[in-house]
Amino acid sequence: MSYKDYIRRILRCYYWSIVILLFLLLLSSWLLGIYVDGVQGLLTPRGIRWMCSNIVPNFASVHLAKMLLGVMAFGVLNESGIFRTFSDRVSLKQQRALLITGSVFVFVVGLFSLLLFLPNAVLLSAFGTFSHSAFSKGFYGLMMVMAILVGNVYGATMGRFVSMHDFVQAHVAIFSTVAGYFVIIFLASQFIGCLEFTGILTLLGDDGTVLHILRVFLYDFPLVLYILLSL
Repeated sequence: MSYKDYIRRILRCYYWSIVILLFLLLLSSWLLGIYVDGVQGLLTPRGIRWMCSNIVPNFASVHLAKMLLGVMAFGVLNESGIFRTFSDRVSLKQQRALLITGSVFVFVVGLFSLLLFLPNAVLLSAFGTFSHSAFSKGFYGLMMVMAILVGNVYGATMGRFVSMHDFVQAHVAIFSTVAGYFVIIFLASQFIGCLEFTGILTLLGDDGTVLHILRVFLYDFPLVLYILLSL
C-alpha cells in the first residue's frame, strides 16, 4: 500500500470523525445545558435558531482566501516542475531555467529591498518601522505572489507553460485534487462554531488554547494531507 493510500484512509477518518463529533456535541450540550449553568444546549430553541442562522458565518470564519492563495501558489510551483529539480538529475535546460528564475527572483527581492530600505520607504509604516507597515500586513500575500511568479517563470522557461490556457490551468490544476478538503473545513467550521456557542470549553477554563489547537488540527493538517496527495 502506497503512502497516498494511507493518506486517503486518514482523510476518510477525518470526515467521519467530524460528523461523529458534531453529533456527540449536539447530545452532550443538550444534556449539560439541563444540569450545568453556563452551557448553551444546541438542541434548545435558542440553540436551534443559532445553528440555522450561523451556517454561513461559521464557514466564513475560516480564512479561505489565505488557503486558496496558498494552494494556488503551491499548484503553480508543482505544475512548473521546479520541485523535480531537487529529486532528478538537473539537465542543461533545467539549469538554464533555474538561472533565469533565480535572476528574476533576485531582481524582485532587490526591488522590494529598495522600497523597504531607501529613505522614506513607501512600504514601511508612518514611523519608519516594519511593525504595522504595508509590508508586514501584506507579507503573506507577497510571499504567495512571489511563489506564483517563480512558478510561472520557471514553467515558461522550461516550455511547460506556452499558451494562456497553460498558464490558467497551472493555477487551477491542484484544486481538483484538494476539492474534498473544502467539505472537511465546512464540517469542521460548523463543529468549531457550535463548540464556541455552547460555552463548554470556557466552563472548563480554556483560554482559547484548545480552540486554537482544534483549528490547526481540523483546518490546517487536512490541507497538508491533500497537498501531499497532489505530489
